[in-house]
Amino acid sequence: MQLLAVVVPPPEVVRDVLEAAHRLCSTPEAATDEPRRGLLGRLRGRRDAAPPVAAPTLRPTTPEAVFVRLATFGNVTGSDAGTLADALGSAAGTWPAPVLHVGRLRVTEAEPHVVTADLDGDVDALRDIHRNVNEVARQQRFFLDRRGFRSELALGSIGAPEGSDVDGGLVGLTGIAGTEVPHDGAHWSPAHVTLVRTSFAAGATTYAEVARIALAHGAGEPAPDPNG
Repeated sequence: MQLLAVVVPPPEVVRDVLEAAHRLCSTPEAATDEPRRGLLGRLRGRRDAAPPVAAPTLRPTTPEAVFVRLATFGNVTGSDAGTLADALGSAAGTWPAPVLHVGRLRVTEAEPHVVTADLDGDVDALRDIHRNVNEVARQQRFFLDRRGFRSELALGSIGAPEGSDVDGGLVGLTGIAGTEVPHDGAHWSPAHVTLVRTSFAAGATTYAEVARIALAHGAGEPAPDPNG
């Protein structure tokens, strides 16, 4: 199985940012030409009619895939995943849990026009967790994908509506691609790092939780009540 180490936001945070991403794709009105006058103009207008166009739409990531990716491993057996979870559990209790929030949404300029939610707050502490997870995995001789860390949530991509067959392009995409929109998201603090198994079938990726590794409580999150 393919194994990931991730930080999962609360469900209400995921719902909020996906709704905000959908709002980026407001349907613009198609541009219309000035009406032609006279019979000849109307006949020529029929021949010169613009090709059909479509409004851009969000192809959203499934809610269970909206997470911060900390580390990506190669093919891992169930036994090896358990060994890694035990090693992380022995170390992660001293890693402070950051307090985070979404500060902006961004759309890439180039295709496939990926939409992401950038995290603000204790991003340095989140980056430290990324480094620590990778160091523990290295000590356990796990293969690591060395792609750079990004403090963001992937929300999907923008393109033509699903199933559309449009040759004339997208209306309004120029105003969306490459944009950055402020977003005042709720503050949240992860209680744990999650190990997630990925599976691929019928062109889709599914995710299943393997283990949760508890973090120390950060300054913005109270410790649990031992009597509660």
